[in-house]
Amino acid sequence: MSVNRDVTVLQEARVSFCGNTAVLLDAEGPLTLATQERIWRLSDTARQWEGVVDTQPGMNSLLVVVDPKTADLEALAARLGETWPAVPSGRIEGRLLEVGVVYGGEGGQDLPEVAAFHKCTPADVAKLHAAPEYTIFAPGVTAGFGYLFGMDPRLFTPRRQVPVMRALGGGVSIAGIQSNLGKPYVEGSAKAAPTGWYMIGRAPDVPSPFDFDKTPPNLVSLGDRIRFRVDRVEA
Repeated sequence: MSVNRDVTVLQEARVSFCGNTAVLLDAEGPLTLATQERIWRLSDTARQWEGVVDTQPGMNSLLVVVDPKTADLEALAARLGETWPAVPSGRIEGRLLEVGVVYGGEGGQDLPEVAAFHKCTPADVAKLHAAPEYTIFAPGVTAGFGYLFGMDPRLFTPRRQVPVMRALGGGVSIAGIQSNLGKPYVEGSAKAAPTGWYMIGRAPDVPSPFDFDKTPPNLVSLGDRIRFRVDRVEA
């Protein structure tokens, strides 16, 4: 499935203060690849400004962290809002990573529940989930991976109202219109954690997303793409 580009990218954005050390820009409008690409470009630009120590792109948003001793927070907020309309759009070509997935079974125990919600079979869910090419939109909770955009809207599944405990380690999950890929299990770390997402599969051979011995250390970066491959569907 291709990402819809027939959208209007609104020029207005909301800028707010986060304490005395950060400014948050929220882009108005729906979540689209065109808007997110502009967020990434603005992040690269703002990172070069005097007094800025870090930038963190989010979904339709950008957090700019500053050194309060050297940065004028109000001036920076104004500059951020003034710069946004001039940020160019255009495709940022990223790398492509293919990931084999075992849908259902151990580690994908929520697949039957998702299939029942959509009134289809587990195999249908796996096919729909693996069909599109996903783009990494924003950093995730795991260093080196991020939140994925591009899922078929027919798989929209509301997040759980009450989190459940699920095993960690190469999990493939969905919630809302997003998908996620978990890092491999690391010996000695927690084996399970609460989540509002639905675990529909596991990627047994998912590479480590972050390795200091490699250059760059991130397996994938913002704008890179992931394609899932259905290795098999288990009951």
